[in-house]
Amino acid sequence: MSENKKSLLVSAAAWMLMLMGGYHGVMAAHSNFSLAAMFSSPSVLLGLAGSTVPVELPPLARLAVEHIRLVFVFYFFVSLTVAVTGFGLLLRKAWALSAFKWLFYIGAASCFIMLLFPGLAVPKPYIYGGVSLTPEFNAAVARIKFQLRLIALLLGACAFWVGRRFERPEITSEFVRRPGALAPVDPAD
Repeated sequence: MSENKKSLLVSAAAWMLMLMGGYHGVMAAHSNFSLAAMFSSPSVLLGLAGSTVPVELPPLARLAVEHIRLVFVFYFFVSLTVAVTGFGLLLRKAWALSAFKWLFYIGAASCFIMLLFPGLAVPKPYIYGGVSLTPEFNAAVARIKFQLRLIALLLGACAFWVGRRFERPEITSEFVRRPGALAPVDPAD
């Protein structure tokens, strides 16, 4: 493929992914090392021995609190995946185009889930026997749910649009597979 046929959109997306993934990979590695150093201290472990998780946390917050190390490891691997995908896009590899589209489709699906179920990330209002126990908190929860749904709608639509945009023939034609790369194996060999 000649150099002048490469689209600016794909190159910009590749550089964006490499820079974002690289930056977040470094930050995730730093966070993992900091977390490992902090939890290796006997005083922190002694302080956590009698601690409890707050009552009625949203499910995603509870998952993060109970498995904080896994959250940071997941953050590190997702960041590296984004950086490697950006590098593959820059080299116009077919696998990178597929990974790029999947990243955006998974992001759009996650936003759709947040749009339908904001209670996964936002706490429930405090109501007992039909009486609002904390009106200010309940009003804030209602505003946060609305904002989360609005942001999820906008980001999900943008992520889906970007994924669909990279399925156009003028973009997919830049990602030529090597001849015989996915050729079926001949049983006679």
